[in-house]
Amino acid sequence: MTCSRQARRAQWWLPRTIVFLLVSCSGWVANAETDAPIGTPLQVLTEPYLLGSWTHLHQVYPASMIARGGPVRELPYTERQSLNIDYRIDNQSLDLEAYLERNRVTSLLVIHDGAIAFERYRMGTDDNTLFTSWSMAKSVTSTLLGLLLDDGTIASLEDKAKTYVPELARSGYGDVSLRDLLQMTSGVKFIEDYTDQNSREGRAWIDGVVERRLPYNETILWFDERLHEPGTHFYYASIEPQVIGWIVQRASGKSLARLFSERIWQALGAEHDANWLLDRPGGMEIASCCINATTRDYGRFGLMILSRGDVAGEQLVSQAWVDLATRPDPERPFLHPGAIPGDRGLGYQHYWWLWPKDEAFVAQGYGGQRLYINPKTRTVIVQTAVWNQSMQGKGHEETRVALEAIVDALVAK
Repeated sequence: MTCSRQARRAQWWLPRTIVFLLVSCSGWVANAETDAPIGTPLQVLTEPYLLGSWTHLHQVYPASMIARGGPVRELPYTERQSLNIDYRIDNQSLDLEAYLERNRVTSLLVIHDGAIAFERYRMGTDDNTLFTSWSMAKSVTSTLLGLLLDDGTIASLEDKAKTYVPELARSGYGDVSLRDLLQMTSGVKFIEDYTDQNSREGRAWIDGVVERRLPYNETILWFDERLHEPGTHFYYASIEPQVIGWIVQRASGKSLARLFSERIWQALGAEHDANWLLDRPGGMEIASCCINATTRDYGRFGLMILSRGDVAGEQLVSQAWVDLATRPDPERPFLHPGAIPGDRGLGYQHYWWLWPKDEAFVAQGYGGQRLYINPKTRTVIVQTAVWNQSMQGKGHEETRVALEAIVDALVAK
């Protein structure tokens, strides 16, 4: 392939609104902060494009602004800004510095009792960097549905999806309840494996987001085969938050980014504008992923959830919703911590992973992204990272052990 042909092909993947130009036949541009290359949409999950792309993903895909507003919620600092932890993994005793290096952590923020106990930025990033969330955004999508349930726009979690989006009747999701969609117990066949780009799941992402052959929501209608009765089995399926996002958009009459901005982001005192990736310019947010925000602002969202929806005396989302979304469903023990095969002892509820200790829960994103919330110890931890594919397995276990060591160190002081 010639240089000019490669550039034309790369430009096809990129949003027309992007202000960066390809500067070489390698297909990338460098970001000014770290000189790390930013990939095209097909390169953002591969080396050497992870760091540059995951801190500038809104320059690779089109995005909608999540506007901040009002006074910034100040985050005070504790007197101590160091954490002495010791954890064991792979028969080694390691400290926090070793953890940050081994796990390619780009930022780590620890908030305890409402104050910053530790904050670190690495690999050329800082407190103004917009880090992508990957699947941490799923927890935001469920929160938006909780807002609509609180105000009566959504009548019940037992409502069928087609009640709000009639087009879904043409898919396997139309007769699925909102509850089953939030718990990923729809029973609809969707295999969370994108390695085969010719699979229906792979084509849905390529056709609906990368090549933009059709709106991403329309690919939902491809999935009409059922594996199980709704409410009986857990299968992680990133298309299901997209169904919920479509319902939220249709019921509210607003984009997800606008609803999030007006009802939560401005009121919680965010310091920076954030943004949410779209499936195409002027299209809909990708509800399963890809909010881009600063680490401290992720922390402010976490503090709102820790306070059961309250910010400075204003109830942004109801306590009842936060409790429902983040605690085990007593009617479905197969979703409880330790009951889901292969998920490292975690449980699941409304797009939050349930921790096996301290009634904690976590928003979890691909490549090491975490928003960990521990109500018992009043702790919020935000981590961003750039795990490559080889780190995905061992990184989950080491992160779990290290986060628990951090919490232990906080409560022991």
